[in-house]
Amino acid sequence: MTKIGLVRCEMAARSCPGTACFKVIKTKTGAFEEFKGDDIDIIGMITCGGCPGRDAIRQVQEMVNRGAEVIFMCTCLIKPIPNPPKCPYAEELADAIRDKLGVRVIMGTH
Repeated sequence: MTKIGLVRCEMAARSCPGTACFKVIKTKTGAFEEFKGDDIDIIGMITCGGCPGRDAIRQVQEMVNRGAEVIFMCTCLIKPIPNPPKCPYAEELADAIRDKLGVRVIMGTH
């Protein structure tokens, strides 16, 4: 079983209920194709806390403490979904999570 955590855009969360992310988790499509033969346990889904997203590191640490092995940066952080522009801090935030917490980060969900 792979334990995952999701980080989404604070602004996008105001208009997106996360249904596309949960659909690809359930169907193991999109960024979840590599987990087709595995069960997935969702540890948590958080927002970045708003620009520049530094609040996410503390919350991701809590997900890691609770068993998260892989952190997904939701598609709303890497593409202009639901509205432009895309997040200018996504790569920096992902690097900080990798470097500070030592956990695998995957960019995008669907």
